[in-house]
Amino acid sequence: MNDTPKQTDRRYDARNPGGEVMLLTDHDRLKRIAQNVVSLPTLPTVVAKIVNLVQDPNTTARTLAKIISSDQVLTAKVLKLANSSYYGFPRKIGTVNLAVVLLGYRTVRDIALSVSVIEQFSQQEGDLWFDYSRFWEHSIATGVAAQAFARQFRYQVTGEAFVAGLIHDIGKLVLNQYMKREFRKVLSLVSTEDLLFHEAEEKVLGVNHGRIGAWTVERWNLPKNLVDALAHHHSPENAHRSPQLAHLVHFCDILVRKGGYGYSGDFGMPQLSPATAELLELQRTDDGRVDFEPYLDMLHEEMEKASTFVDLVRSPEVAA
Repeated sequence: MNDTPKQTDRRYDARNPGGEVMLLTDHDRLKRIAQNVVSLPTLPTVVAKIVNLVQDPNTTARTLAKIISSDQVLTAKVLKLANSSYYGFPRKIGTVNLAVVLLGYRTVRDIALSVSVIEQFSQQEGDLWFDYSRFWEHSIATGVAAQAFARQFRYQVTGEAFVAGLIHDIGKLVLNQYMKREFRKVLSLVSTEDLLFHEAEEKVLGVNHGRIGAWTVERWNLPKNLVDALAHHHSPENAHRSPQLAHLVHFCDILVRKGGYGYSGDFGMPQLSPATAELLELQRTDDGRVDFEPYLDMLHEEMEKASTFVDLVRSPEVAA
């Protein structure tokens, strides 16, 4: 991926703390948008606290449960998800504290993040240029796939794999919300020049949604390996902090496209990185090509099993 700033003489209305207008490149402007210039949706206070608590080795289940319980909707979703067939516990989980103990800190964090991110960005107004419903279908399917294949591909933190898959394209929503003119130009190029979305972004902006998404979640204080995976999910060979996760998301993004789940801005089919096929040791056909069929069969099965989970995560409210 090309991270070289795109040179331009255009002046943008971005001001530093001293108040003077600054001359910014497209690259600079995008990074400032993702970090400081505009009021980018931040994680709700409760979810931000959960993220920080999970990173603290001194956190107790009781402390974490107390924070979750302060949000009624989040509490209801955590309990309903914990009792869903997706997790398959043999006994009913009646308290948040027990849910935290049985699910684990990271899984609870991942549920909270998933609910929060979808709710935050689903509040945007409808746009004829972009189908949010199908976007989330693609994103959730990528998360489900990443979680399902994580251990098979030797990435042990399955919940983290789900979050990485879920939010891998979040940079597109940042673009659509804050740079509509450029976003529509990207969509136009996708259509007229038959480009993949990230190729059109690089042509228009000099960076793609992977880097923009990474800037965004970095501000949310998410783990560095998640940031790295988002930044490089179209070029996993360039990931260094957590290459396994970047390759996993790259593979699952393509698999979900092949499976026909949702739409994320273009109808093209990205080429699978040869490094991904090698690192993940993907099955091959007799003629040496990657054999997607067995993985697609597994994806369809996982999506059927995850239907309750998907519905609960996407629903705006859950009755207590």
